[in-house]
Amino acid sequence: MTTTSPRLVNWENGTDLVIELPLAVDLSTVWAKLVDSETAGAWFAPFTVSDPAGESTDDSEDANSAISFDLGETTLNGEVLSFEPEDHILVEFDDFGVLGIQLLRLELTDGEATLLVFTQSAPDDESARLKAADFGPMWDTHLRLFARVLGLDVPEATEPELLTIYADLDLEHSETGADTAAEGSLGGGAV
Repeated sequence: MTTTSPRLVNWENGTDLVIELPLAVDLSTVWAKLVDSETAGAWFAPFTVSDPAGESTDDSEDANSAISFDLGETTLNGEVLSFEPEDHILVEFDDFGVLGIQLLRLELTDGEATLLVFTQSAPDDESARLKAADFGPMWDTHLRLFARVLGLDVPEATEPELLTIYADLDLEHSETGADTAAEGSLGGGAV
């Protein structure tokens, strides 16, 4: 059964909310579902990507591309800061700050799996704790929905359970801020 694993990680440049989600699906399949706008509507919201000149495109590989999520009555707008196919995407939103998703290939004895690492960056520990309490349950729920889109069995988590978990996360200190890609976090260090 697939479940999330959240924590706060203090880096040289700030503190990240990190939510890891192991997925018993190969990395290419996970990436394809992650960047498909129609599929995103099932676990978060459909999106469009515009190149820096403002023209709609299916290719979000250019940094500074605009990304817009259609939330129904409103739109969530952001800017793609970094993008590497089948590796990561880093986006900055006015409402949420810098969010990252990185995929790491896991070789298992019975096949291939993927570790999805979600990050939300904050400038310091206190801000990260506030963001974790405010947004962590929402991100956790959306990541569980994403795992279900992949056909995985994911346990339900009630809102009170998630609020309790994200209100009091452990704080880890990284060895160095430069190790972020190796450690699986995109927000606190350079990608």
